[in-house]
Amino acid sequence: MGVIGEILPEPFCIFLGDIKKRYAQEVKALERFVETKYGAQLASQSCAPSETSCLTLASTSVMDGLTFAGGISVPTDMATAVGLLYSTSPTNPYPAREIPPNKELEFFWENIRYFAPVIGFPSWSTRPTCPGLSPNETQSLNKPGGKQEACKEGPKNLATGFAKVNQWQGGTRQVPNLALAQRDPNKWGPTSNEFVVRNLIEYKKSVGFAEMAEDNTVAGGKMNRICPGKTLALMIGETFLKLFKKGEWDAVSPEGIVFGIGPTWISEFVLKSVTTPRFSRLLSGNACSYACVYA
Repeated sequence: MGVIGEILPEPFCIFLGDIKKRYAQEVKALERFVETKYGAQLASQSCAPSETSCLTLASTSVMDGLTFAGGISVPTDMATAVGLLYSTSPTNPYPAREIPPNKELEFFWENIRYFAPVIGFPSWSTRPTCPGLSPNETQSLNKPGGKQEACKEGPKNLATGFAKVNQWQGGTRQVPNLALAQRDPNKWGPTSNEFVVRNLIEYKKSVGFAEMAEDNTVAGGKMNRICPGKTLALMIGETFLKLFKKGEWDAVSPEGIVFGIGPTWISEFVLKSVTTPRFSRLLSGNACSYACVYA
């Protein structure tokens, strides 16, 4: 929804009504969990000029992270991990097609490195111009120590119910290429462009979770952009691969499991259960962002 919202002209926002309603319901369900952990801290904060409470705004961030960030990134590399085990296509960069014993975490890490689910890591070196302000007036809202003032909220549009917002015009956006950095030979050596299950300590060189975007001296760490779900993502991937039994599934068309460029990296493919026929299909790939099991 955030992606659509950046490019959708205001008159068309009314057609997002059902999506907005369902999204708001999911955010509301998350609020009690966010309040339990961060309620006291949020209560002392001001989120002006927004009329929305800090609790709801924080819950929205959690929702975004679970659905549109990690909610897509983790299944992407779960799909490539499974695909590597079955694909007989010459595009498969891992002809061994077996996870080394007790190396599920390292195998998943290598998927994250080689098939970077997050291609770029954008930031604004010049913030977009606030509606009603000049570029210079907008930049004056930036304060020392990483602090900022928000744009002043103007009158609401009668059709959309929202004030005018500018999310990109007048701004300068820089996007470091994380996918390229994850294959940098200066960091990963001569096998940087090969799929090689490495020692766990080597993955400390990763920038795939924006590990470099952390500085607790700026705004008390509130401007950190390292992925907050890193530990959870690795745990999900490792646990899935430990539970997944290759021998219990056959690829319908192993030669058709084709690897390509990001961000999807792999074609759609279908596995059939050889042990429980009535649970016959596991579909994965870019047609199903989440690994889906169909009866």
